[in-house]
Amino acid sequence: MWKTYILRNINITLFGKIKINKMKRKLIILSASLLTLLILGFLAIYIWIDFDVKKNINNAREKYPGSAEDALIAYLLDTTNSPQDRSSVAIWTLGQIHSKKAIPILKKLYKHDPEGKTCYGKHDSVLCQYEIYKAIKAEESNWWPLHSRLNK
Repeated sequence: MWKTYILRNINITLFGKIKINKMKRKLIILSASLLTLLILGFLAIYIWIDFDVKKNINNAREKYPGSAEDALIAYLLDTTNSPQDRSSVAIWTLGQIHSKKAIPILKKLYKHDPEGKTCYGKHDSVLCQYEIYKAIKAEESNWWPLHSRLNK
């Protein structure tokens, strides 16, 4: 009545008890640990980006009134801000919050240089074309708008 069937180092009894050998148990624990680390890594990156987006929005709102989107667009269009700040603060953040208002403005500033060769090493004097390219793609694709909730 208590028959046991052995299949490839796994002992299965008729009453549903499963005994896994030590090697498989270690592999399962290792796989679960790696998956947990991967999930925690993605969560940490998400929180870090979210913090930077909020910081950039607050920086733009200190100088310009309105919604996050309006303040960032005003920051981008104000040429008294350095091109590097306009790229790293305004353009990057507009891409992260998936700003629809910014698409026509960014397309006017874009010079069809998706690799950023025209601005390489010149970020103190010109807007980063690669950043503009990424922002336009993020806004148009709307694949996974993680930080769009910050567009208030």
